[in-house]
Amino acid sequence: MGSLVLVSLVGTIVAGLLADTVGRKKSIFVAAIIVIAGCVIMGLAPSFWALLFGRIITGIGYGFSFMVVPLYIAEVSPPETRGRFLSFPELFINSGILLGYISSFCLAKLPVFISWRLMVGLGALPAIVLALGISIIPESPRWLVLQGRINEAFSTLILTSDHESEAEQRLNDIIVAAGNKRHKDLASAGDAVENTYPKLHNKMSDNEEAGVNLAATDHKHLIRHMWLELLWPTTSNLRFTLFVVLGLQFFQQASGVSVLLYYSPDIFQKAGFQSGWGSLGATVLVGIAKDISIPVATIFLDRLGRRPLLLISNIGVTASLLTIAMRFSIQDIYPNSTSNGYLTIAACCSFMVFFSMGLGPMAALLPSEILPLRLRAQGMGLSTASNRLLSGILSLSFLSIFKALGAAGTFWLFAGMSSISMLFLYSFVPETKGRTLEELS
Repeated sequence: MGSLVLVSLVGTIVAGLLADTVGRKKSIFVAAIIVIAGCVIMGLAPSFWALLFGRIITGIGYGFSFMVVPLYIAEVSPPETRGRFLSFPELFINSGILLGYISSFCLAKLPVFISWRLMVGLGALPAIVLALGISIIPESPRWLVLQGRINEAFSTLILTSDHESEAEQRLNDIIVAAGNKRHKDLASAGDAVENTYPKLHNKMSDNEEAGVNLAATDHKHLIRHMWLELLWPTTSNLRFTLFVVLGLQFFQQASGVSVLLYYSPDIFQKAGFQSGWGSLGATVLVGIAKDISIPVATIFLDRLGRRPLLLISNIGVTASLLTIAMRFSIQDIYPNSTSNGYLTIAACCSFMVFFSMGLGPMAALLPSEILPLRLRAQGMGLSTASNRLLSGILSLSFLSIFKALGAAGTFWLFAGMSSISMLFLYSFVPETKGRTLEELS
């Protein structure tokens, strides 16, 4: 269970390097191919070690997609609809989880030698669809600007803008943001802009004619410089941004969401559902609750804003965890209580509803918005890697914690961490609704 999550952090780091080298679009294609290969290996595995190897390969592919897909969506989307579009990965990830629950429930009736192979092998199907569909989407305009491919960037912006003048203004803003630090590695692209879009060039002051063409630079040196800047930030703005990004990942996972996703059957059996079918059925209910609540974020992220949804989400998650902790405490006192199991299911469903409204999509959305353009791919890699690392640690250690602290103690711990996260979210997380990526970075 933990191997996929832990290895996915390797995928996120490599994806950050690849996304800056070959582009966001090709990186998504690579992610799909890796997942297909991993699922096929698992489905045909002749031994446990072959199964584990396929699981590790799949984890690397998941790490790629966790990092690159939100990055791509953030860089392509107009500011007024960016929040809505960035909630889509959360929607479809959880749709996939729900399909996994349902398919496992249905396939469990088949003979053992074939049922588990179908469970793990069918994961290749959506990856195949992604690999085929990637050819019809455009490349990120912000990555194209960093490569000095101004014409292609403008063509992409035309597709996602209402008017040509809006596309020109967005291109101008991207060029300014791309060259904001004027790295010595960057060469000027002002001539390219002047030759192609003289109207846009006239709008740009001398300071705005920033170097954006990385093609002739020592790319390895630049990548090394980016990682050094991320790991040892020299400006207060970047330090604060990384504090918010990494803090958000920590508190999202500290809520125990990975535990509820991966170990729901064990939790429900502890709550009184001794039948395997009963615990699996309850797990499907949790998946449905998580899935149907995500459209709330899709609808309201660009209307109410990020902070209100995030705070409401955190309050609901904390209340749900407190309910689970109290009910397990009551069960310790009254072990024959019949209502406890159903209340645990209701609280787990409530947790997933509130989590999917804010904490779920926000962990990918906010970092992709507030990280500066020159560091966005590497920063997203670091952000997603930290999320996967924390998820993997929890996945590997949960059963030991569960045994040491008991069910009640474990969920009191999660509830306490969720309460602390409220202070962090209220004090430090900025509002990004309606602002361009260039304004935020």
